[in-house]
Amino acid sequence: GILIADVADKGVPAALFMALSRTVLRTIAFNRDDPAEMLSRANQIICQDTTSDLFVTVFYAIWNPETGTLHYGNAGHNPPLLIRRSGKTRLLQGRGIALGVLEDIHVDREQVRLRPGDVVLMYTDGVTEAINEDYDEFGLERLRLAATATQTHDAQAIMTTVTAAVRDFAGETSQFDDVTLVVIKRE
Repeated sequence: GILIADVADKGVPAALFMALSRTVLRTIAFNRDDPAEMLSRANQIICQDTTSDLFVTVFYAIWNPETGTLHYGNAGHNPPLLIRRSGKTRLLQGRGIALGVLEDIHVDREQVRLRPGDVVLMYTDGVTEAINEDYDEFGLERLRLAATATQTHDAQAIMTTVTAAVRDFAGETSQFDDVTLVVIKRE
């Protein structure tokens, strides 16, 4: 299982909400092999156990290295960027809303087959919404360009390149959000 999540606030309440969400997600994931079902069930528990206005976006995938299949569900998170070995890119779309908003949600179960050389780049909105001194956002296109520039390298090198591109773009401008990346590369 591979997961990336982002809580919709800052400070101690948001950190506590993320800690609760992480615990629930990990516990439910051990008993489910369907990402969409896991996210729906985790949402029910989060909604029952909290009374805050906070919510968390989550992209959860289960990787099967034998078949090359990545099964996934998206609960309102930024869709990951799939970079094919050929250089073609697309977003891994999926329908679902953030966890903690409504008690009864539907999350679509999706899948994609990764071939050798393919890359999946999961990221939080702090990456695409990083701003520079002119208040321009880094954006999805810059993310795509930074990732495809080193797609033939290993996952660590891709992550390092994208992080450096965001940092160089932002310069000395203070950022409002964290930058989180998860890179998957099928060798």
